[in-house]
Amino acid sequence: MRIVIRFQPGQSARYNQCMPDNSPTQHTPEEPRCPSESTHGEDQTAIAPKMGIVFHDDDSTPSDFVLFLLETYLGYDEPDARTLCESVAANGQFQVAALPRASAEPLVQRIHRAVQAAGYPFKVTLSGSEPS
Repeated sequence: MRIVIRFQPGQSARYNQCMPDNSPTQHTPEEPRCPSESTHGEDQTAIAPKMGIVFHDDDSTPSDFVLFLLETYLGYDEPDARTLCESVAANGQFQVAALPRASAEPLVQRIHRAVQAAGYPFKVTLSGSEPS
């Protein structure tokens, strides 16, 4: 079966016998535009929990190396890196970043490799891990 719709001169293609002129062509503000905008039920979007990257102070690792780690691997500029380095020294340990587990674990592994290659006893750990 083939349906042919013919328009009369002056008649808009938007309106035809299938859609009378008084039908709304757009949603009203009270109606959701799509199912995702519905207010029914809970939002199902999950946000990955963050894990803290903790630097631990020691007497052997120079602060310049800690600054290097903060700037190179965590992207801090020099003034922020210096402030964090001072916090690590003052507190014995300090959380320098909070990232999703998928980002934090490989980053800490890269930092561990850099520490081992430099030969320092500097310790970096993850905090806030989820129970298995």
